[in-house]
Amino acid sequence: MAELALVGDIGGTNSRFGLVELGSTAVRQIEVRKNNDFNSLEDAVAHYVEALGLTQLAAAAIDVAGPVEGEIVSLTNRDWSFTRESLRQAARARRFRLLNDFEALALSLPHLGPSDVVQIGGETPPRPEVKIVMGPGTGLGMATLAPLPQGGWMALPGEVGHITLPVVTREEFDLREKMTRPGVLFESEDAITGGGLLRMYQAIAEKPGQATPEDVVHAALAGTDAAAVRTLDQFIVWLARIAGDVAMTMQARGGVYLAGGIAPSIVERLKSGPFRTIFQEKGRLAHVMRPIPVYVIVDPYPAFKGCAAALME
Repeated sequence: MAELALVGDIGGTNSRFGLVELGSTAVRQIEVRKNNDFNSLEDAVAHYVEALGLTQLAAAAIDVAGPVEGEIVSLTNRDWSFTRESLRQAARARRFRLLNDFEALALSLPHLGPSDVVQIGGETPPRPEVKIVMGPGTGLGMATLAPLPQGGWMALPGEVGHITLPVVTREEFDLREKMTRPGVLFESEDAITGGGLLRMYQAIAEKPGQATPEDVVHAALAGTDAAAVRTLDQFIVWLARIAGDVAMTMQARGGVYLAGGIAPSIVERLKSGPFRTIFQEKGRLAHVMRPIPVYVIVDPYPAFKGCAAALME
């Protein structure tokens, strides 16, 4: 009988769990739970395991939205703290891996199939090459995946949400100034996130009619709100510049993968609009950028594959 492992993807609002057989990335028994229903992450993990009647698991791998250094780990956007051992015990697992959420996304990349992604230009490389995953959502996360000389991959969590926003035109300078709070450094995360999208819309619209980032996206795609259309267009411009800068910096010939909730919802606009042209606008080195593929991850649970892959190491 195959040995089972728990995989978990933990954000500030929701906890997602599933089961895999060791050596496989195929996930089953997926459940999504509201964190508000539990007092701790240990409670959420234990509830999932007990509900399935599991008395022991071979392993567990859980990724969390936050740094995972040190003995005691805390979520960035929720007042939950825990240790690796407390989670291992809650999962009733013999061994345990704790990962950063974008580390797990990076490890998932070699295991994504054609139906899990939508490609936007570029060419599939003939051999393993450096890959980047970045995701505008609540924050703007990023990780690099580098091939190892003897085979396999190494995930390197990074920070792109706190770099300077790539402002180029006079209009963009004016818009950033309207979005900047006095005395607070303006970072890329202040524009290229869900909250940043809404903040941008409120700076552009004379009479804002949309109340949430989702409302802005829906109105922009439907063409019913001119300010929302302009907001989404500028969001895509800045996202393309940041993605291109990261790809050039890391020479990510294996591709740039866009994760999170926003990119899949605007994938048709990314395909048909100026995203690809802006992504590869790098002057004399534009020829380096042209073959680099960009992928939008449409698999709703890619981090599970990364957690499962981490257990294979």
